[in-house]
Amino acid sequence: MKRHRALIAVGLSLIAASAWAKPPIQEGQAFIAARQALLKNRWRPMPIHTRAGQATEGVEKRLSKLGIYEFDSCSMDSSRCILFYERGANCLRVDTIGEQVEIMKVVQWSNECPQALPRVSE
Repeated sequence: MKRHRALIAVGLSLIAASAWAKPPIQEGQAFIAARQALLKNRWRPMPIHTRAGQATEGVEKRLSKLGIYEFDSCSMDSSRCILFYERGANCLRVDTIGEQVEIMKVVQWSNECPQALPRVSE
């Protein structure tokens, strides 16, 4: 019985250690401030758009010029962007809205990882 309890305790501690940690951001927060808080709390940007030759427009182009490559996509019609971060084995999807980087706001986030990117033949 003691061995069984010990195994359960070990299992629960492993689950707790790998549990998704709530990010230090808030709904309505300015994207730049949210990004700074994420970086300070060891969330690393997932550099999705760093390959040469990828065409960008609108907000995506402005993000790229600022060295922000963690965006998956930004819509042209509703000014929504999806950005991804990682910390350890955890992923974080951050959704924003705003036509300019300076006014982008966080609208929601979740513990989602980006879909695998297609391989580029060399």
